[in-house]
Amino acid sequence: MTLTQEQLKILTKQLGREPRNVTEIAKQCAGGYPQVITTKPILVKEDSFGIFPTTFWLTCSELNYRIGRLEGEGMVQQIQKRIKSEQKLENKLKKAHQSYAKQRVDLADQQLLARLKEENKGQYNVLKESGVGGIMDFEGIKCLHTHYAHYLVDPINPVGQIVDDLLKERFAILVPEDCCSKCIGEEE
Repeated sequence: MTLTQEQLKILTKQLGREPRNVTEIAKQCAGGYPQVITTKPILVKEDSFGIFPTTFWLTCSELNYRIGRLEGEGMVQQIQKRIKSEQKLENKLKKAHQSYAKQRVDLADQQLLARLKEENKGQYNVLKESGVGGIMDFEGIKCLHTHYAHYLVDPINPVGQIVDDLLKERFAILVPEDCCSKCIGEEE
């Protein structure tokens, strides 16, 4: 996918750097700005390559800020504890991790994937077998941002659903007129 100059400008503003390995804008906000991008799982750098385990990347500055506040309050550990105490949620999380891994492999260039398998079996295994954000322990939670990005694209992620509920409970709903000003670089 080719991004427009305007999309690249917005993503660069949101990320604080130029985006790499983007395949598409997977989700947009109500104001029409990127919220989540999909990235290719294999990052090619001149004559070498490596893996990029975060497939769905949350780009919205306001959502990143709010989720960062939740993480600062210890929500990763609290949600982890809840998941481990509810078998149904634990099973859903395992399925979300498996789905994420499959989506990542499906996005990979098959020639590069075969080369990776041959040249670096460890990275190949991480790419093929790791879950949301590259985590190998499918009962674990690494980062709420990655789970929420996955949820916005594929609502099977129970951690993302919990984060969504917390965002609605703790913070006002995003108002496009207020939120979008950050994406286009206007001062608040």
